[in-house]
Amino acid sequence: MIDPFPSKSSNDLVNCPHREKLNTGDDPSISNEIPDEGIDMGKNTTYTTTNNTAKIQKISKKQRLLANPDVHRWYKNVARGSPITADVRLRRLRKFLEDHDITPMQFAELGMKDIRTATDLLQDYITRLEENGNAPQYIKGLLTSVKSWLRHFDVEIKRKIKIKNIDSTPTLENERVPEGNELAELFNRANMRQGAIMALIGKSGLRPEVLGNYDASDGLSIRDLPDLAIIQGLAVFTRSPAKIVVRRTLSKARHEYFTFITDLGGKRLLAYLNQRIMDGDSLGPESPVIAPSKLTRWRGNNIGKKFVKTQVIVDDVRTAMRPRFTWRPYVLRAYFDTQLLIAESRGKIAHDFRVFFMGHRGSIESKYTTNKGILPKILTDEMRDAFKRSEEFLDLEKATEDPLEKQKEDAKTKIETMRPEELARVLELLSDLRGGNTSSESQRQTSLSN
Repeated sequence: MIDPFPSKSSNDLVNCPHREKLNTGDDPSISNEIPDEGIDMGKNTTYTTTNNTAKIQKISKKQRLLANPDVHRWYKNVARGSPITADVRLRRLRKFLEDHDITPMQFAELGMKDIRTATDLLQDYITRLEENGNAPQYIKGLLTSVKSWLRHFDVEIKRKIKIKNIDSTPTLENERVPEGNELAELFNRANMRQGAIMALIGKSGLRPEVLGNYDASDGLSIRDLPDLAIIQGLAVFTRSPAKIVVRRTLSKARHEYFTFITDLGGKRLLAYLNQRIMDGDSLGPESPVIAPSKLTRWRGNNIGKKFVKTQVIVDDVRTAMRPRFTWRPYVLRAYFDTQLLIAESRGKIAHDFRVFFMGHRGSIESKYTTNKGILPKILTDEMRDAFKRSEEFLDLEKATEDPLEKQKEDAKTKIETMRPEELARVLELLSDLRGGNTSSESQRQTSLSN
C-alpha cells in the first residue's frame, strides 16, 4: 500500500532550529495529503481532471486526515468506544499538527525515533496554549488526543506534563439553572419541536444524544414510550407520570434505564406528536419521537435517516434560548438534577431513584441489569410515585399560570379521565341546567310562587 503521507527524515525534525514551528512546505520530499491531485489548501478543494474537463470536488479536513490508513485505523479504534470522542480527538490532533506544519506520520516517526524531542514539542505547546488563555479542559483534551495518536505506534510519553488549574471550568463558573418564571418564558419562546425537546431534557433528565445520536442513525423511538397510545388518531398517555425507556445503545453509560416525564412536560411532548399526526405523520413503534423538520431542505450526510443528530437537537434548544438567555442547552439537564436534589432533601424521592433517573450507575442500576431489565412491580410503582411527588419541583412554571386557565385545564383533564357512566351523569346535569329537564324548572317556579 502506498503511504499518502511520505515521511520526512526524523533527523531533519530533531535538528530543526525551531521545533515549535516545523515548516515542511518547501521540502520537495513531502507530498500533499491526498496523492496525485492538486490541492488548494485555502479552500480545502481538490481539483481533478476527467476528459479535459475540470471537476472541482470538495475535500474536508477530516477526509484528508482519514485518507491516511494509519490515521483511519486509529480513528476507528477510538470510535468503537465513542464516535464523538473519535471526532474530537481527530480535530485536536489536526490542530496540533497544523500549528506545527507537520503531517501525522512525521510526528509519529519523530516519537518513535526521539521520544524526548516529541515530548518537548508537546510540552512547549501546552505552555503556549496556557499563555494564550485556552481553557484547561481544552488543553487536557488536546494532550490526551496527541498521546493517543503516539500510543497507536506503541510510543508512550512517560513524562508527567502538568496543566494549571486542570479542574477549572471558566465557562461554567457563573452558570445557574433557570427559575420558574424564566422556565415559563423559555417554553413560551419555543415552537412545538423545541418545546418537546426541552421537555424531554428538563422534565425527564434525558441527554440530548438520547433523542438523536451523533450521526442520526438512532434515537428515542415511540416504542420507548410504553405509556403512549394512539386513540382515535390522538396521542395520549395512559399513565401519569409517563415512563420513558432509554435503551442501552442510547445510554452514555451503556446500560438500559428508565425515567418519567412530568405533567407539563408530557403535555409539551403530546402537543408536538399530535401536531405531527395532524400533518399526516403516521406514528408507529419505530417512528422517532423527535423527527426531522419537513422544512429542512438539505440534510447533508443525514439524507434518508429518520432521526436527527445530536447537534441539531442542541441547536434547536440554543435557538429558543437566544438572545434572551445565554445558557448552554445542557443547563436543562442540570436543572432536572438540581430540582430532584431539592426534592430529595425534602424527603420526596430517594437518592438511588434520582441517580437512576439521571442515567448514572448506582445500586438500582445494578439490580436492573442483573434482572435483565425487570424490576419488581412494587419498586417501579414506588419510583413512579416518588417522581410524581417530585413534580412540583420540576414543573415550576405552574406557579406562574393564570388560576382561571389552570381551573379550565384541570376540568378538561378530569373530564377526559372520567368513566362512561360518570360522563353520562355530567351530561345529564348539564342538560338540566340548560332547561332540558322541564320538571325541575316547573318545581322551581312553583317554589317561587309560594
